[in-house]
Amino acid sequence: MDKEYNLIYGYIMLIIMLFGVRMVGDLGRADKLLEYGVLAEKSGFDFIWVSHDLFKINSLVVLSGIATVTKKVKLGNTILNPYSIDPSELATYIATLDELSGKRAVVGISAGHPRFLEWIGIHADKPLTKTKEAIEIIRKLLAGERVAYQGKQFNWNDQSYMRFDPVRKNVPFYIGGSGDKFLEYAGESGEGVLPILFPPDYIDHTMECINRGASKAGRRIEDIDIAACLWFSVSKDANLAEDALRGLIAYYGPGFQEFRLKTIGLTKADMAPIAEAMKKDGLESAKKLVSDKMFRLAVSGNPDECISQIEKLEKKGVTQVALGAPIGPDPAEAIRTVGEKIIPYFNDKKINR
Repeated sequence: MDKEYNLIYGYIMLIIMLFGVRMVGDLGRADKLLEYGVLAEKSGFDFIWVSHDLFKINSLVVLSGIATVTKKVKLGNTILNPYSIDPSELATYIATLDELSGKRAVVGISAGHPRFLEWIGIHADKPLTKTKEAIEIIRKLLAGERVAYQGKQFNWNDQSYMRFDPVRKNVPFYIGGSGDKFLEYAGESGEGVLPILFPPDYIDHTMECINRGASKAGRRIEDIDIAACLWFSVSKDANLAEDALRGLIAYYGPGFQEFRLKTIGLTKADMAPIAEAMKKDGLESAKKLVSDKMFRLAVSGNPDECISQIEKLEKKGVTQVALGAPIGPDPAEAIRTVGEKIIPYFNDKKINR
């Protein structure tokens, strides 16, 4: 493991809190996402994550573009999966992005959502096994090995090796997911974890799973970057910040599992009227039924309110917040606000400590 790699991931607790922005195609076309990428770097963000979703703007292209217009910020996908893209392709993409960006690539990887993969006729069986084997294969390829791999999901011969030399043999892997087994595996094997925290209050159970995996592997959880994936919305006007979230909550909230909703005092029954309104009258009607309690599925409000909510996660062991859509009623203004009000607060805490 090279020196630079150790310096980045052995230093997490001294950094205190890292900030990432998670961008999706819903925020704009590719050129707009590049603008947001430049703005995020200028605003002090440490990471730019771009969502990788079927039939949406391609994160591989967008991140490659952002690599050419930024200099320092680290770049990763949320998330790559070994079903729709073979590990051979993933390895060459990761190595190429790392070269293009000057060693700034990180790997966000997991199994992907089975329902979406069914759209293209892929039955995502054995997702944890598939992900484990893919990560093992990609790490070997980046390290310059021939990968004559005989596993349960992949069978390769000895012609499986990189035809160019990656600029780094150790690109950090951030393993995503929300299920217990994936979180445990992330704690065992990942340089970072991308836990889905909708709601943020699910952090206690999430950290238990990650810690269990880390302990099993003889690792310290303090040496793993816990990059919490959050719905986030900030504005000087807290009401506007919440309004920007209504569509997401109305569309996705009814699909959340009971055990997640329970952490903020909700049940599937509370979400049922929203699902019915969506089915009968569409999204605008469903948005009107989003209650105050449902906004706890996200981190939102004015800058001070968002700081308070992020601090709660920090105390639980989160080392990075990966702030996702909608970011705010005006994404560019929200990115600037985080850079002007929120990041400096946590940087000052670091200095004062």
